[in-house]
Amino acid sequence: MNQSVPDIDSIRAQFPALTSPTVFLDNAGGSQLPACVIEAAGEYLRNSFVQGGADYELSKNVTATIAAARSLVSTFLNAGSLGHVLLGSSTTALLHTVANAYAMAHARGDLPKERNQLIVSIAGHEANIGPWSNLAERGFDIVWWKPVLDSAGDMTHNIASLAPLLTPRTLMVMFPQVSNIFGDIWDAAPLCKLAREHGALSVVDGVAFAPHQLPDVAAIGCDWYVYSTYKVFGPHMGALFGTHAAFAPLTGPNHYFIDRAAVPQKFELGGASHEGCAMIAGGGRYYEFLSGARATAGTAYVAPSRQTLRAAFARVEALETPLQALLIEQLLTIPGLRLLGPARADSSRVSTVSFTVEGRRSRELALALNDKSFGCRHGHFYSKRLLEHIGIADPADGVVRISLSHYNTAGEVERVVAALKHACNTAV
Repeated sequence: MNQSVPDIDSIRAQFPALTSPTVFLDNAGGSQLPACVIEAAGEYLRNSFVQGGADYELSKNVTATIAAARSLVSTFLNAGSLGHVLLGSSTTALLHTVANAYAMAHARGDLPKERNQLIVSIAGHEANIGPWSNLAERGFDIVWWKPVLDSAGDMTHNIASLAPLLTPRTLMVMFPQVSNIFGDIWDAAPLCKLAREHGALSVVDGVAFAPHQLPDVAAIGCDWYVYSTYKVFGPHMGALFGTHAAFAPLTGPNHYFIDRAAVPQKFELGGASHEGCAMIAGGGRYYEFLSGARATAGTAYVAPSRQTLRAAFARVEALETPLQALLIEQLLTIPGLRLLGPARADSSRVSTVSFTVEGRRSRELALALNDKSFGCRHGHFYSKRLLEHIGIADPADGVVRISLSHYNTAGEVERVVAALKHACNTAV
């Protein structure tokens, strides 16, 4: 049934948690769940809680549920027939699995011995740093790609900063599509192209990008792309795409009797969470709703088209852009506040906004907001290396981060800034 593009009130009505007194402003740490996703988990647990892969009807349902989840992720990423999608407990776990597989392939001689250099950006989340930096203990040379701050305090992460690091020994380049501290969107396609021209692979962390704009691995031209489904209105899981060529030299860690060519099974230890897959697949109904295509009633899985997903995320961006503009504008009126990231609100950044206030501990400010029922936090947000690099004296105290989603409102933004101003004016 066709319907108009939903307004903010009808969107908020899809999220049961939004009736809570808590104002959810920690969305970069995990989004809230629409009712259709919650109901999909219940439906699966009530009616299909068996093992997949057998020939009886309920088992076939499980197999179909996992396939539906994988298909939705593939469409979400615009992966098509380019490669495979892995599902796992988190992006960190998935990247550790792949990093370990590369180390084993290199040791076996399935990769060129001379290509043992990994270029790792410190601007991202530790999930796309630690698994690779650990390979220094297994014969790899880690080259740190460190951002430079321009006169406005923004990070520069262009081709000019990557090019000098690339050599004939470079095997892979790892970087985020969005910094979960600065909120700035990296132009990933030319970076991946430059790596490819030097015979190197690219690993793009899309965790901070995917909740706000629709990923497109075909357009980016990356070899690997990872994101967290629990930050995109789904279950606490991770999803990783790899091209056929990227998978080719690798052997997954799953049981010896599973053929190495059986991807994704060879890489999914114990298999993916079945109820989590139901929730991922159930999210298709919300994307249909958000695009204006149909309502979310019922629990049957919906396989949204790429066109539907584009319309859904156009709605997300249309709702979030004025919210981040309002947040940034009002934050900049606070004396002593240092905004990390672009002081603008457009398609070049997402609505993840971090800051410090001169003379105040970030923890103190976050707690003051928490006391007023604002769900936000302080810290390094698993980007400890970045905060150390830019001179944050105590990364554990770190920054205050307010991260918006499309279901937030201007009223919530105005209220949290008013509470922050009150906290800043309160004597220490």
